Amino acid sequence: MKRTTKWGSLGERVAKLQDGESIVLECGGDLAEEAKKIRNGLHSIKACILVRRTVKVVGGNIVITRLGAWWRAAQA
Repeated sequence: MKRTTKWGSLGERVAKLQDGESIVLECGGDLAEEAKKIRNGLHSIKACILVRRTVKVVGGNIVITRLGAWWRAAQA
């Protein structure tokens, strides 16, 4: 049985979002550094590779928004 990692779990949550939906994470410490870690962590997750997303710091929280899928953008 394979264990689910922190990044794998977050990647699956992002992949299941519909276009335009967001996940809000409350983090402590340096928010810019945390957002950078999340961006880099999601970059290597298999479930998230084809998902276009943004990771922003908004009002003291980190917001991950799904923008679409890369394969749809290539078809247009």
